[in-house]
Amino acid sequence: MIVERTHYFAKPGQRDAVLANRRRACEVRVAIGLPAGTIRVKADPAADGPDVAWECGFPTRAAHQADLDARKSSAEFEAVRATMRGLIDRFERLCEERSAGAKGWAGDIDLDGTAIVPQAFTFRSGTYDLKGYLYLPPGPGPFPCMIYNHGSGLTQGAEDVVQPGVAAALMSWGIACFYPHRHGYGNSPGPDWRSECPAETFSPAYNRQIIARLDRESADVIAARQFVRGLPGIEPERIGVMGSSFGGVNTLLSASKDPGFRCAVEFAGAAMNWDRNADLAAFMIAAAQRVTMPIFFIQAANDFSIRPTRELAASLAGSGKVVESKIYPAFGLTPWEGHLLAGRGPQIWGPDVRRFLERWL
Repeated sequence: MIVERTHYFAKPGQRDAVLANRRRACEVRVAIGLPAGTIRVKADPAADGPDVAWECGFPTRAAHQADLDARKSSAEFEAVRATMRGLIDRFERLCEERSAGAKGWAGDIDLDGTAIVPQAFTFRSGTYDLKGYLYLPPGPGPFPCMIYNHGSGLTQGAEDVVQPGVAAALMSWGIACFYPHRHGYGNSPGPDWRSECPAETFSPAYNRQIIARLDRESADVIAARQFVRGLPGIEPERIGVMGSSFGGVNTLLSASKDPGFRCAVEFAGAAMNWDRNADLAAFMIAAAQRVTMPIFFIQAANDFSIRPTRELAASLAGSGKVVESKIYPAFGLTPWEGHLLAGRGPQIWGPDVRRFLERWL
């Protein structure tokens, strides 16, 4: 990827005029079919550096050159440039290529033209041959990988089967995503969870049944890590785990059992159960005490209950472990929409999770 940055050093008293003219340039860019780019202004007017800056990314050198040619051929854009020359003392243009950073991070990856379609695999967990779906970012790799765990809504025979939105966010950061179907869900064999929890909902018997079922499911997540670490294109020692709802519970349980995971991101685990199933809450808090890797607990404020994030994080306070938690503002109108923040809102949690993964994955 090519990134162009332009720096504008305003004449005395002309900073606001420079900013207004740069905004006009972006409007012209849009009018002639180019991306607007991003404008930044100096946070401290007394500091060194440009008063106004603009940047835009391009997938290839040819795309950048085409953008330069389009600007040059636009009389309106040339008029904006002429105005700018009268407002500034100095102008700089920098063209940079993104390079791998710490731990081999690829940085932002342009997914334009990339099919967000996974490779299908079969992997063994106990007596079951389970289905899993691997998304790899474009490029040679190898890549770090996150195991992403689905919630209870992935019924057998469902058509919404591979969570491409979450995978696309990870791919754009240079991270592979493996999406396993635990036993009894989606395209994997085995009894579904409801058939193994037949007691009256939230009765003492049901609460014990759901704990036992989720605990068994976590073995599938651990088996997924063992499988993925042997796949081409994956860095075997840089595999983390994340998931939402029942997938959040399984993220926590698998992380508590398998120190091979580098880090964990737990969305809304047991949010629909926490207030009515004290046994499950206690089981998860006990599991949290066994987690050794960095973990990040996340929910939306309008989820069914935000106690899981608050109480799990609080249970680890003072432990010396790396623990983060965040309650985001309400996402949608209903508790159900808030509960689906993980799958539907990567734009909301993405910057925080990316920062966490860059440090710990």
